This record gives sequence, structure tokens and C-alpha cells, in this order.
Amino acid sequence: MTTFYVAIFWAMQIVAALIFKHGTTASTRWLPCFIIGNVFGASSIWFMMKLYARLNPNLALTLANGGTFILVQVALSLVFQSRPSILQWAGIFTVAVGMAIASLGGSLPDAT
Repeated sequence: MTTFYVAIFWAMQIVAALIFKHGTTASTRWLPCFIIGNVFGASSIWFMMKLYARLNPNLALTLANGGTFILVQVALSLVFQSRPSILQWAGIFTVAVGMAIASLGGSLPDAT
């Protein structure tokens, strides 16, 4: 169940980020995208709270926000055709390595 909560949190955060970015492409889209993006973003916090209840809070935060950062970077790159530089990709990779290292020192997600 923990893996499910992480995946749903990541998905909702990706949707929110894509909607926010879409809202910046035309002034008429700003307010509706702001509202819809916040519906997804704020609602995702319920899943974050579930993660806090199931995991060490430091690990929950690392997995949720680190994974969100990586996946949003990739999604924005793909959907909006932005191309991160090699140095930016190195930073994204560094976050992934940090997530892996942090998960070695804490409680791993349970199998339920």
C-alpha cells in the first residue's frame, strides 16, 4: 500500500506541475490552471500524510519530494520540449542517488 501512496502522490504532483506550466502559456489560462493545479497539488497532501503514518517521516519526505522533483523535471522536459543541460541532468541524477542513499538508512516501505 505504501508504494501505491507514493505513486499516486507523484502522479498528482506531476499533473499539478504540468497544469501550472500550461497556465503560463496564455493569460486567459492563468486562473483556471491555478485553481485546477491547486486542486491536484493540495489533494495530494492526503497521500503524503498517509506516507508519514507508514514510514519514518524523513524517508517519507525524501521519497515523496525527491521522486516528485525527478519526475516533474522529466515530464516538463517531455511535454513542453524543454531540454535540460548535461549539468542539470547531473543534478537530477544526484537527487536520485540521494534518495537511494537516504532509503538505505531508514525503514523501507512495508509490503501491505
